[in-house]
Amino acid sequence: MIRIFTLLLLFFCFLTKANAFYNPLEVANNRFGIHIADSNDISQVASLVNSSGGDWGYVTLVITENERDTDRWQKVFDSMRRFHLIPIVRLATRLEGDSWVKPSEENLDIWVTFLSSLNWPIENRYVVVYNEPNHAKEWGNSVDPEGYADILTKLSDKLKAASGDYFILPAGLDASAPSNATSMDETEFLDRMAAASPRALDIIDGWTSHSYPNPGFSGTPLAWGKGTLRTYAWELEYLRMLGFQKNLPVFITETGWTHAEGKQKDPSLLSADTLSSYIVQSSQVVWSDERIAAVTPFVYSYQDIPFDHFSWKKLGVNEFYDHYFAYQNIQKLKGLPKQHHRYIFETPLLPLRLVAESSYELRTRVRNDGQAILNPTEYTLNMQGETDLWTLRSAALPLLEPGQSETIAIRLDTPNTPGPYRLEFELSQGDTRIPLFTRTVTVLPQPSVVLEIPLGWKEQPNGDNATVKVINSDGQLVHAANRASLIRGTITVEHLKDIIPNHQYTITVHVPYYAPVSVKTVLLNDKQAIRLPRALPLDLNNDSRVTFDDIPAIFGTNPITLYHRFIGD
Repeated sequence: MIRIFTLLLLFFCFLTKANAFYNPLEVANNRFGIHIADSNDISQVASLVNSSGGDWGYVTLVITENERDTDRWQKVFDSMRRFHLIPIVRLATRLEGDSWVKPSEENLDIWVTFLSSLNWPIENRYVVVYNEPNHAKEWGNSVDPEGYADILTKLSDKLKAASGDYFILPAGLDASAPSNATSMDETEFLDRMAAASPRALDIIDGWTSHSYPNPGFSGTPLAWGKGTLRTYAWELEYLRMLGFQKNLPVFITETGWTHAEGKQKDPSLLSADTLSSYIVQSSQVVWSDERIAAVTPFVYSYQDIPFDHFSWKKLGVNEFYDHYFAYQNIQKLKGLPKQHHRYIFETPLLPLRLVAESSYELRTRVRNDGQAILNPTEYTLNMQGETDLWTLRSAALPLLEPGQSETIAIRLDTPNTPGPYRLEFELSQGDTRIPLFTRTVTVLPQPSVVLEIPLGWKEQPNGDNATVKVINSDGQLVHAANRASLIRGTITVEHLKDIIPNHQYTITVHVPYYAPVSVKTVLLNDKQAIRLPRALPLDLNNDSRVTFDDIPAIFGTNPITLYHRFIGD
């Protein structure tokens, strides 16, 4: 039984790890995005994909083997986090001549190390495993479905072993490519993949589609079937014919039309007006399909051949073609992708013990080790648990990006009734609740102190109108007692409020006409006696300070009075 239980436990642990990612169709999702050719365009594309009510749109980008620089891509991901953009990362090898080098198994571990070194903007790490391998030029000048299935499976296994957040997407295929010496029909490619490695299709988490409107990248949104804007639907149906039963979210990472404008105008291609109308129509009758998680048309900006006629940005100027604005005006959703939240407190924000009927301003430094940007305009700090008798008066959250540290501060009032209280602190972002910490705080009765203070060399001195101040380590006055009485050399301060038991404080006592005296001490949670230094009657002008201004007062003070202050009766 123990062995069976252990096996079941390991199974469920593995299952949890392997399925840590989430289905983007099960959360609020802005499916609209764009494909970029240059990571420097990140700061500009948010105004396109997050427009018209949208937020957290998608961006497809390519990382090649010779670009695996963690510092560079972390800055790109940090920028995407700030602009609320979700990366879809397509892997690439490197160009040799006009062809891409075939991926090697030895290179897979390097990809895993690199991709795992990055703090991604959201939980899901969307990775597209290479590009259109049914073209020979994309796979080392050969078409090798069996080899692609092997690489896809091995890289997926390695990524999943590193983190369950990886969301594996296969390479998008060219649905219009024929079977010849340089390419292979998509059906033949998928057939051979499935025959060589049944796992190759089982291990993917979504479907990548290059649903171009062919022929000639000029088809209408009304066309159906393979080689149209609805290529993805034909592909899903074909997968079912192969026996694949998963309901995969669809990522259309490439689609779009060529237009007449470019380095050289081509009037045989679509006009700006036609392309704009196609964009609007597609958003209504094609891209509204509930199976689509993301659609990222190709390409935001391409300033040279061979893709200048695909570019949404005009060549050489910071202006856009009309279809850019048509896409921008499409109504979009406010996406709410999941993000990991992890905050490390330098010291506990709440002490284990506080005093009844007191007010506190508590602060500590916190480091953001998660993915989200802690923004006080989006997040609020709440106190839950046994809080009926507590009051959280204010909570100051810092603006805190991942990797940064800053001070967090709260002001709260404790209950009048002593006892243990279980308090839960959480962040809220809309309807999302993010637990921070839970702590049991014991509220203690207000303590008292007996201050022993010798005045001059008097025996058991008495006095009135003494002032007692309790100051914390930050120099803040937390408690004051005015008009306290000195009786037989002691001042008793009852009901000491606003202090944290077992913390160090400075206690300062000023008796009229005597120099103020201070002592640093740890205040306990019960009655305690504290001896202060001897106070000398040097504050002759009674301004609570000993300065040169006291010298003139000597001449106005009766010598007998001075004697009594030093020695007494």
